[in-house]
Amino acid sequence: MGFESSKEQLKVKTEIRCMTCDYKIVRDFQQGDFVPKIVGQCPKDGGQLYIAGIYAESTAQQKK
Repeated sequence: MGFESSKEQLKVKTEIRCMTCDYKIVRDFQQGDFVPKIVGQCPKDGGQLYIAGIYAESTAQQKK
């Protein structure tokens, strides 16, 4: 019995959150992203937006 390697397609995502409200957006990872980088102003309340997390998502469709 051997271990079969699956060639799963992954997309790296960056989660951006506001420091003062519940605003959140997820976008594709960009070169230079890191936690907790400040990336702009919140469109909702003007607070600072920061990178809260970076993670990979599978692009393959899961069978049910």
